[in-house]
Amino acid sequence: WSPDGTRIAYVSFERRKPIVFVHNLVNGTRSIVANYEGSNSAPAWSPGGDKLAVVLTKDGTSNIYLINADGTGLTRLTTSQAIDTEPNFSRDGKYILFTSDRAGSPQIYRMRADGSGEAERMTFEGAYNVTPRYSPDGKHFIFIHRNEGKFNVAMLDLASRQMQILTSGNLDQSPTFAPNGKIILYASEVKGRGILAAVSSDGRIKQRITVQSGDIREPAWGPLSNNRR
Repeated sequence: WSPDGTRIAYVSFERRKPIVFVHNLVNGTRSIVANYEGSNSAPAWSPGGDKLAVVLTKDGTSNIYLINADGTGLTRLTTSQAIDTEPNFSRDGKYILFTSDRAGSPQIYRMRADGSGEAERMTFEGAYNVTPRYSPDGKHFIFIHRNEGKFNVAMLDLASRQMQILTSGNLDQSPTFAPNGKIILYASEVKGRGILAAVSSDGRIKQRITVQSGDIREPAWGPLSNNRR
């Protein structure tokens, strides 16, 4: 979702390769934002809605780039030989969280949104931490943490650097904050079928939100907006 709730950025394989599109929900039009050689994936809106962070492999490895929402002005942000992916902007637009295996295992890092300076490693507990998402107030971020063979939603407090595991499923994925920051929606799995579930940000309240059939993946909670709800 774009910050104003009028557009959706997504990846489509309809042309037999991953391409990033932006779909305008007001007039129904869509446009290609990133269709470079190799993979184009993981779009993430800037807070102003004028730019997207995307992950491209056009230069060999997966690196994070910044691009205007109309597909112009491509700028490379990371230059690692590792896999850098899953960018997510802070609400003030100053930082980007992302996942990288530059230390040998997938961990979460933070860098300046203009790509300057060194990236800072944010997670140290366990050998698998991926899919970071900032809280609306910018004081925490949620992510997926491998815990004793299970993949669970966890939250890290940016001030204290303390981590809290919020869920207990076997395969919890794709966490997404409600606009008020109090509820987290995520995908989980029951008997091999993908379902939706929710947990409060303190981990105390858990709820399964699902339908009787089908397989559900990758939820994204839309923003509050005066234009669309």
